[in-house]
Amino acid sequence: MTDASFLEPAGCEDYSRRIPAGLQCGNAASQAKTPRTRAAHALTAAMENERKTALAVLAEFPAPRDRDDRETLLSVGSAWFKLGAPQTAIPFLQRAWQGNDRHPIVAARLGACLLAAGHVTEALPVLERAVDLLSGSGGAWLNLARGYLAVGEAEKALEALDRAAPLPGKDEHLYRMSRVDALSRLDRQEEAESMMRQAFDRGDRGATAALVHLLGARGQHEEAWHLLMDALGDMPDETDLMGLAAELAQVRGQFGEAAHWLKRALEKEPDNARLWSCLAMLSSRHLGVNCAREAADTALALTEDTGGPLRAHALAAHAHVLAEGDQRAEAEGAYREALALAPRFAPALTGLGNLLMQRGRVEEATALYQTLKEIAPLQGWSQLIQAREVPEETAVLEQLALAARRPSLEGPVQSHLLFTLAAAWEKKEDYDRAWQFAAEANRAAQEHVSYRPEQHRARVEREMARFSAAFMGSRAGYGIRSRLPTFVLGMPRSGTTLVEQILGSHSKVFGAGELSLIPELIRTFNAWEMKLGTRRSYPECIDDLGKEESRRFAEKHLAQLQAYAPTAERIVDKLPHNFEHIGLIKLLFPDAAILHLKREPRDVAVSNFFTDYACKFSGMGFAYDLAWIGEQLVDHQRLMDHWHRVFPGQILEVDYDALVEDVEGWARRIIDYLGLPWEDEVLSFRQLDRPVKTASVWQVRQPVYTTSKAKWKRYAEHLEPLESTLADIPPLPDPLPLPRVPAGLFLEGMAHLQAGRFTDAEAAFRTLTAARPAHAAAHHFLGAALLQQQKPVEARKAMRRSVELLPIHRQWLENLLAVEEALGNRREAEELAAMIAGRSDTGPCSPGNNSDHLASGAA
Repeated sequence: MTDASFLEPAGCEDYSRRIPAGLQCGNAASQAKTPRTRAAHALTAAMENERKTALAVLAEFPAPRDRDDRETLLSVGSAWFKLGAPQTAIPFLQRAWQGNDRHPIVAARLGACLLAAGHVTEALPVLERAVDLLSGSGGAWLNLARGYLAVGEAEKALEALDRAAPLPGKDEHLYRMSRVDALSRLDRQEEAESMMRQAFDRGDRGATAALVHLLGARGQHEEAWHLLMDALGDMPDETDLMGLAAELAQVRGQFGEAAHWLKRALEKEPDNARLWSCLAMLSSRHLGVNCAREAADTALALTEDTGGPLRAHALAAHAHVLAEGDQRAEAEGAYREALALAPRFAPALTGLGNLLMQRGRVEEATALYQTLKEIAPLQGWSQLIQAREVPEETAVLEQLALAARRPSLEGPVQSHLLFTLAAAWEKKEDYDRAWQFAAEANRAAQEHVSYRPEQHRARVEREMARFSAAFMGSRAGYGIRSRLPTFVLGMPRSGTTLVEQILGSHSKVFGAGELSLIPELIRTFNAWEMKLGTRRSYPECIDDLGKEESRRFAEKHLAQLQAYAPTAERIVDKLPHNFEHIGLIKLLFPDAAILHLKREPRDVAVSNFFTDYACKFSGMGFAYDLAWIGEQLVDHQRLMDHWHRVFPGQILEVDYDALVEDVEGWARRIIDYLGLPWEDEVLSFRQLDRPVKTASVWQVRQPVYTTSKAKWKRYAEHLEPLESTLADIPPLPDPLPLPRVPAGLFLEGMAHLQAGRFTDAEAAFRTLTAARPAHAAAHHFLGAALLQQQKPVEARKAMRRSVELLPIHRQWLENLLAVEEALGNRREAEELAAMIAGRSDTGPCSPGNNSDHLASGAA
């Protein structure tokens, strides 16, 4: 919705001119007693940013009263508007408007408040009346233009903007943005861009942001970014531009970059609580709990003595961080504290509603969304539709469609609203219209997706080739024989959440949700290989994992699981895409229970195509294209066929369609597979008090239903790209040969080196370099072993090869420098010293080991 901060009351931007003359220069804390003078003092305080004083005086006016005169009502309403609370201002201004629609200031301010609060239909006649009464006000015409834009009437908006152009009393930046918006909607893109570039070339400070928004709205995010970076180079102290850089970075999926610019802005404005709140919200999702917690705590400290939206914003950010850390009760308390301060604060209503929805308190959540709908109708309806409450009036959906296609920094359309509309029309059983919106949403989302199906297929085939039956047979005795880890996996939207809820209802089972432990372990392996400079990665590098090392990783994984529920006998990880990593899971936990969900592939495809994962830059990128979904489904089935061949009889296949037809029968089979006694409470899984944060948040709280079976038939005429992809099944890859190098040889060589067994270390590293000539670390520590045996010339050759392969480790360069100096090679030593200058990194140590680099014992 329109931001209230952009909407100064039209035609009367000088609030103070309505304050009785004798009071304008007085202190806002004056003890004047009449309601009119007290209201005027509240307005003065709000204008002077004396928030606490303004709020204290406004507390004397909890609601419009019969005895309040129009000037009192106008001052109170204007004060609330200036404090950023248009919804609170509206009742006072409406009361002032009743019975006299010829008051120009009331008309202007009421229209602006209604527009800012999202009540566009109500706002338009008031705004039209305002320009009748204030025809010489540029602000009044500008607000009317904004109203027309909000309902999609770009032609009328442009006419109003033409009237505003020569007039005083308007926000020039907002005027330009509105004109660009209107021109863009009328497909006069070149004219819009020309207007902004002319202002930009004139050095207009507001033109940079406007041009960035224009380019973003056209989907030219890369060009927008370069322009913004150039502007920040010229204006390095502009915190508004830093904030815009953070926003654009998030649109581009560069969350670390977004945090960088928020932190830069905070260096300039360390007491800006709003920026700290924004950093907390960003960090909790993408940058880690510690950064988020620090930012939220700072925002709370800065707003401790304030009230209203600023404090509510800090509390909402605090609540969000708590919720992301699964501190649900504390998060709920913080949201409710925010709403006690600002009962109609949209972010708190949305956040608390989503939290309650995740916890299964659907009625409470929808009540909050209903309140949100009164404040921000489109935002409220969007949330209600996600909770399966669809408006009867199609006019609401038409307004949502207008909002969805309103260009913004995200691009020409807002894909999340298009997904919402697809869900609404599907609920209304208008399947053609539902498909149109879903297809449009996915096309828009694809603009931000870096997913490449050919890369995914190659990775899948590498998994199959490495984790062959022969390879797993050669790794007998690896890992830990524990039955604690339980994995529920399958394609997204195949029923994994339902099965986890059934399991989690057993007294001896804890459902931990979608854990990232297995993907994080794979990232650890890849980071280790990169540190060593082996030019290998997962899954090929798994052949170097030794038996003891596998047990250490398994022990760490178990400890991480037990931290969720120390007394549970089974802990469920239901990350769907763990189906790609069953080989690694069985390597670490040969006795782990694995439940695989299978479902009619076309139903899986349609369900994914209609789901807004709100994670366009992550591994769910495949879900935005039917052909990509088809390839995922094919690769998923190929993988599962492979795992069943490698681990016959060890994976329980759960048919989703059969499960929803016979819940108890399948629940008994599942509990038996886990080796647990039956408990009747398992069938009460819908009452399980555990948050559900996946796309199944609503469905899992409802009675098990079969209406989703064969859902694909509603859309059969649109599925040709999917059908053709499902029919194209590639041959299986050949398994990789068993490794020739003994597993764990590098760490074995390092152990010899540190223990002073230099000839044994030399033998290990020579074997490794012979088999893998590009293994930089093996070359380096071969040199270290040779140096300890007084073979400096050979050591130099090996070390030089290591830094040729991987010239990034300071310690390696220093080791080589010591050898060059010992050999009297002055020129080479000087070159190395220059390379070392400014380096601060260290050499490799064992993955997961926080000890100092191992090179120190070998120089």
